Amino acid sequence: MLQDFREGMKGIAFFIVILIIVPFAFVGIDSIFSNSPASDAELEVDGHSISRLVVDRALSIHKQRLLQQLGDIDPALLDDAALRGPVRQRLMKEKAAELAAESAQMGVSPVTIASLLQTVEAYQSSGKFDSGKYQFAIRQMGYTPREHHAYMNNGLLLSQFASGVTDTGFVTDADLELTAKIFEQRRNYYYLTLPIAPLVATATVNSDEIKAYYAAHREEFATAESVEVEYIQLSIDDLLTQVDVDAEMVRELFDARQAARQATVRRRVAHILIEAAADDSHVAEVEVLQEKLSRGDDFAALAREYSDDLGSSEQGGDLGFFDAGAFPEAFELALLDLAEGEVSAPVVTDSGIHLIRLSELESSEPLVFDAEKVAIELELQRQLAAELLPEKIEQLRELSYNAETLAEPAELMGLRVSTTAAFTRSGGTGLAAYPGVLSAAYTDDVLNNGYTSDIVELGEAGVAVLKVSKHNPVGYRSIEAATPGITLQLQRAAAQLSLTARAGALQAKIAAGNSVESIANAEGLTWQVSLDTTRFDSRVDAAIRDHVFSLPASSALPLVSTVGLANGDYVVLALTALESGELASIPEARRDNLARSASRTLAQREYQSYESLILAEATVKMDK
Repeated sequence: MLQDFREGMKGIAFFIVILIIVPFAFVGIDSIFSNSPASDAELEVDGHSISRLVVDRALSIHKQRLLQQLGDIDPALLDDAALRGPVRQRLMKEKAAELAAESAQMGVSPVTIASLLQTVEAYQSSGKFDSGKYQFAIRQMGYTPREHHAYMNNGLLLSQFASGVTDTGFVTDADLELTAKIFEQRRNYYYLTLPIAPLVATATVNSDEIKAYYAAHREEFATAESVEVEYIQLSIDDLLTQVDVDAEMVRELFDARQAARQATVRRRVAHILIEAAADDSHVAEVEVLQEKLSRGDDFAALAREYSDDLGSSEQGGDLGFFDAGAFPEAFELALLDLAEGEVSAPVVTDSGIHLIRLSELESSEPLVFDAEKVAIELELQRQLAAELLPEKIEQLRELSYNAETLAEPAELMGLRVSTTAAFTRSGGTGLAAYPGVLSAAYTDDVLNNGYTSDIVELGEAGVAVLKVSKHNPVGYRSIEAATPGITLQLQRAAAQLSLTARAGALQAKIAAGNSVESIANAEGLTWQVSLDTTRFDSRVDAAIRDHVFSLPASSALPLVSTVGLANGDYVVLALTALESGELASIPEARRDNLARSASRTLAQREYQSYESLILAEATVKMDK
């Protein structure tokens, strides 16, 4: 139950956090539920359509999540046809829930959405909301501000609707007793390990077995189409030696940077804020503060005692270094008139009355020409090389066009010809990781007619032209190349059979009354014991522990079983004792957590049932 809770509640208990992060990883809720003019409706819930394009996007997201969860699984095993049904069902349930929330007059205030956006670090600069960064980020995901606002609104609406059910969850005392009995249970078990490695090392495989396996599993050795290409790459770095930077240019840039650096002064500011009172008592309070400051009282101590700015008072009023535009105009003007260590006269803003102190005036150290010269020369070289690059790209295009080989254009331009490793249509490493290179290499003219490609853009890495030097069509690995892998696979299979048989024999001996310890000593095997083991004990092997707790508690003890481990080893174990959990013996804090977890789990299941009921009562149309 608790494991179900952990998995099931992730999307509800932490929905708002996920809501903020999701735009950078997945398609938004508004995209999923919007009517797209680009494709026909595939689903319809109470007259509200969900387009085929939206289902395709949701399917793609679902596959990405499965690939992340399952690790190294072959993506080809995730069949779209099998996954599409559950994805469509999920979209319809969410759409039905959204419509039910709207019909119940639920809604989300724009102020709530704005407040959430203010807290997203990805949308901030120097700790403050940056409209430019926000708009850039959502454009990267294909949103307009209106669409993203709709995404946030729908997400919060669904969260509100789900909370209306899950927040009402509760458990009875009897439920809690049963939960404690199951999840606080402790078990004792002994086990020995049968290692597979020695058997693999001694297993023998003959050539006839290898040939038979190769013939029976030929498709396992199919090779994808691949190409190797020769290419010339041209970047700014290749042109650095072709441009000249004179001393006057270096000196001019240095002088400009020196002047800009000397003009840059950073100011660290602190303040004491006194909020205006209806009876004007704040005026007297400010006067008292001014009097204390004039006689030398510590500004930071006064800020901690008197300031109404809860965000800075504990730091002695410190607001950090001043950034233009961060404070109200009157505040900034007063600050700019202060000398280091000086406190301003009272400054009135909408927040109240401020006493402002310039804590620190930080000027930049002057630059040293000899220390900056090399870096400035390189920077100017790169600027000039960047200006020359378009001309050189055109030269590369002309020289490589219809060239029999790339050697001649490379020599004329002072560049080199490189060669990639073989790569498939899915891509490779290095140059073959660029989508433009894949597209160019597999065009008909380049792949089949032997032509040189046009210029391929590589972003900051410059450009390239390429020719296919070797084309490897779809085929099969030779039996000679496949033999080492087949041999190891057959050795492991033989070892596994032997290990399974031996595990069965040892299991029978232990079941007949022999102890795990005596059998292990007689067989020269390692053995271990785990006492008072809990269901989620992290100190023991998780695979063995989980198998032990999967054994029925109603069985007569000792109960002997076997389990195969991920590395191929086999474990023979004996469950010798178990003790049910007692609610009364659990510490109060843990008991409270158990009650909350159990109630949320039940509430989550109730919500899932309620969601299914809503969909069952809706009018649903599905395009086959």
